[in-house]
Amino acid sequence: LELDDIYRPQGPSGWLTLQHQAGLMVAEPSPESLYFSGRLHSLLHVDDVERVRALQSLAEGAMPHEPLAQCLAYQIDADRTRVGSAAAFMVRLRQEPAACQELQQLAALLELRARALPALPGLEDTPLRLHARYAMREILTAVGWLTAEKRTPATSGVLPITGRRTELLFVTLDKSQGFNDRTAYRDHAIDPGHFHWQSQNSARRDRGAGQRYLDAPGNGWQFQLFVRERPGNAYAACGPVRLVSAEGDKPISIVWQLASPLPARLFSSFSVLRGA
Repeated sequence: LELDDIYRPQGPSGWLTLQHQAGLMVAEPSPESLYFSGRLHSLLHVDDVERVRALQSLAEGAMPHEPLAQCLAYQIDADRTRVGSAAAFMVRLRQEPAACQELQQLAALLELRARALPALPGLEDTPLRLHARYAMREILTAVGWLTAEKRTPATSGVLPITGRRTELLFVTLDKSQGFNDRTAYRDHAIDPGHFHWQSQNSARRDRGAGQRYLDAPGNGWQFQLFVRERPGNAYAACGPVRLVSAEGDKPISIVWQLASPLPARLFSSFSVLRGA
């Protein structure tokens, strides 16, 4: 069996959960342990060494470095109404030895495919790594949008963070129909160093977000690109981008130059010709 067979986004998920449902548990696991087991599917995208080591620390009862610990706490616990610190999450986790053991086993498997990746340029003070995969909750926590005191979700495809003068661009590609002459992909990698992106329909060249894109970097703003293939996938942190050209209005079509070219594995996924 693959990890995806054990950890699934819908239906029974988690090794502890499946053992319990099969009647293989001698002792009845607690509801909290079953909850944690069912949530571990949200970690399958973890692909950098730093997060894997943090998961191992969590499983062993040691606190990882902040704010990475907070990122993982909110990623494992999906309850948006539960606001609290990573330390409070650790207290809950420590009380569930079965869940800790399963987390430790999962981290050992994730380590086999994890890579050492550099810090994300422009956001070096965060735990984000260049070209690593992240769920939305992890990204928002890493940049300080979600904190131990507030857990307000972001629903837009763009998120300007005024305090950092950084705007996050979240792109979901739709390649389900394949490539043909009638298909107009609004968002796609042109080549490893350039990405075509279309703004939200309300963006105008002479004000607001549109003007912010066109006036950068002179206005002090930077833009960070996060891309995923389809809903439900984790985003790849593609790094900072700089405007090369722009055309149209409401929406604006922009060609961005990536500060760090996409590796072949990501360009293949994000190119128009993927799967053609």
